[in-house]
Amino acid sequence: MKKAFTWFLYLLIFLFLAYWPFYMNSHKKAELERKIEDESFRGIITFWDFPHPSEDDSTGLEFVKKKIQAFQYKYPGVVIDFEPLPVEDGRKKLEEAFSKGGLPDIFPVDFEVIRKYKDFLQPLEKFIGRENKDAYEDEAVRVLSFEKEVYGLPLGFYTYVIFINREIFEEKEIDLPEKGYWNYEEFLNAMMKVTEKDAKTPTYGLGIPLFNGSYSLWGFLMLDGGKAYDKGKYAFFGPQAISSLQKVLDMAGRYSVINPVSLEGDRKKLWDEFTLYKNTAALVEESYKIAELSNLFKKSKLFEFDVAFYPTGESGIPLTISPKVYGYGIKRDEDLKKLEMEYRFIKFIVQDQEGVLKLGYVPTKKGIEIGEEKMKKIEEAVKYTELPPLWDKWEKVNNLVIERVKEGIKEGKSAYEVIEGIKKEVGE
Repeated sequence: MKKAFTWFLYLLIFLFLAYWPFYMNSHKKAELERKIEDESFRGIITFWDFPHPSEDDSTGLEFVKKKIQAFQYKYPGVVIDFEPLPVEDGRKKLEEAFSKGGLPDIFPVDFEVIRKYKDFLQPLEKFIGRENKDAYEDEAVRVLSFEKEVYGLPLGFYTYVIFINREIFEEKEIDLPEKGYWNYEEFLNAMMKVTEKDAKTPTYGLGIPLFNGSYSLWGFLMLDGGKAYDKGKYAFFGPQAISSLQKVLDMAGRYSVINPVSLEGDRKKLWDEFTLYKNTAALVEESYKIAELSNLFKKSKLFEFDVAFYPTGESGIPLTISPKVYGYGIKRDEDLKKLEMEYRFIKFIVQDQEGVLKLGYVPTKKGIEIGEEKMKKIEEAVKYTELPPLWDKWEKVNNLVIERVKEGIKEGKSAYEVIEGIKKEVGE
């Protein structure tokens, strides 16, 4: 009995000696973590963001508000002062903050914001680290980088697609584009079958929101191989550009399949034409709008809809232009502790990539499976998307193209006249 007790004591001593280093190590680690937390930033972080409607939230604010609540719980003493940006002129408000002051600590960024305002943005390379950077798709990191420096964390991919009212197509016995693909002839025939402009309640085939800053037109202007730019220079001229633009002018004039509201530049009004009044069978829009459509459909306020690519012409590829990635950036600052906390916050937002899918964005992290067929099409459409050119004057050039094409439609000009006029103004 005494011998058994002695062996038991030996066993206790052995276990103590074996466990003690692990205990001390974990204790020291916990102390270190507490010390790091004690030394972390405490205070107010200002944050602007656009609403992100989802299938379950029409306001578009719940996603961000829940993230803020969880983050503040995780980091007591940190207050996220959130201000939603208005959908209609939020971009203008953000640009005014860059030029006139009043920029928040954290704000949405994309390729164009980084290109124009990188001097106001905090480089994030030292915060991200190789492992975290490798977790994202290479293209997502590239889009939010400039001259080998990362200026934002990506939330999701998006592009321009064509949303279709399936009920109108079925009523007119029009085949939906197979897997979202259709050539220009198939597309035009569908738009013509739908259009009844002389009816008591006119119906049109297509809506294109032609407002300043939009890239909705380029998917048509590039369908025969026309290019917005080539080798760093403006390139929308020549036979391919003329052929592509003539198709647009014909759709509006000769065939009258484009809803005239498109020319007003009122995005919200054209959205209502498609969703509320249901007098437009197809609408060109940014792909994340699928979340709003899904929300309306879930509430039985919308028809069944589908997603299609731009029609293909001579190029054979449904190309378009878009900033492509929605992300978050941080205002340049000297306060390292505050910057570290701000980085933790934007990382906290973008890490929920399953939630990003519900917002209508394609995930930017590797290994996220997309099961829903419409989102798979959007994921594919992103691959056909080119970035805007790196020109200081590109915004003006893009708006000039939109306005001159609208004038060409209203005044019945030929594609050659419109393109030569644009080329001359760009040259000046």
